[in-house]
Amino acid sequence: MGIGRNWNVKPLACGLAVIALQGCMGRYALDRKPVKQLSEAEQRSRGRVAFEHAREKVREVREGMSPSEVQAAMGAVIAVEESSDGQGQRKLMDGFLCKVSPVPLKERWLFGYDEGNVQLIGFAIEFFRKDADDDNWLVKRLDRTPSDDCPVVGDTHLD
Repeated sequence: MGIGRNWNVKPLACGLAVIALQGCMGRYALDRKPVKQLSEAEQRSRGRVAFEHAREKVREVREGMSPSEVQAAMGAVIAVEESSDGQGQRKLMDGFLCKVSPVPLKERWLFGYDEGNVQLIGFAIEFFRKDADDDNWLVKRLDRTPSDDCPVVGDTHLD
């Protein structure tokens, strides 16, 4: 009687382990997406439709996440220009407009859309670090009513 019960549990446990491991493998690896022109892909990622996707995905972002975890949760991709020799690629994330760093220990990623002459900042993900020489950024909070703007000359690309 004990042997039969163990045989039923082992396949179940193995099945659950396989599912769990598949979810963990490549957890932060970003998909590569072929595009005809990077400029068009970047423009689409800053559009209203992309911002709506970002508003849905931001629910996955939690306090204490690293930037790479946030990028994975938000569905960032590496856009690769089809006609290039590997040089034409850029990391894109729906609704991402820019990064602003008001102080050395704080960085904000601003999300919204930029279409024509209209720019709307809809939310910001705020990161912090304990030491200015440390690259260990962590999510501090989600700001749903940001008052800051993207600078004219600023960091509009993801690393």
